[in-house]
Amino acid sequence: MGTRRHARLSGVRALVGLFAATGLLAACAVAASPATAPTSSPGPSASTSARTLAAATPAPGTASVVTVAWGSIWDQVPSSFPLPSDAEPAQPADPVAGPSSGAFTTGLSVDEATQRIQAALTGAGWSLGATTSGEDGSREIPAVGASPGCRSLVTVRALGSVHFVSVYYGAGCPRP
Repeated sequence: MGTRRHARLSGVRALVGLFAATGLLAACAVAASPATAPTSSPGPSASTSARTLAAATPAPGTASVVTVAWGSIWDQVPSSFPLPSDAEPAQPADPVAGPSSGAFTTGLSVDEATQRIQAALTGAGWSLGATTSGEDGSREIPAVGASPGCRSLVTVRALGSVHFVSVYYGAGCPRP
């Protein structure tokens, strides 16, 4: 019983640490954002908020390459990338996956989301590698696009009642 409690506490500590790291990363991203021009009024205005939001959200075609543990990826997913039909941008992103090309939530179970993503990828012309399962119940779907240099990794993971889909869209793929 003591070992089970210790494992559960270790898992909780790890999750708290990941959430803290995600918050720190978000704070760093905000601090690194370009400042907006001062307004004539002392308080924030709707236009200031819109400019700040536009600065924090990359415009289509302005994708850049970043390096993560998986490799070099685009910091965006193209709108044509096959995802479950109910996928919504995750806010905040999956704290376990870390930075990715895109993070989404779905109401589907991990198994059902994995099956639908596999079918959508093959339907869009991607070749699939062997899907692997993590100790946490997650699934990783490696895929190769039309050219051999275009590779992607999709991770489907449940954290509590939320199901995340994280996409690593390789830098060898066409610009999103």
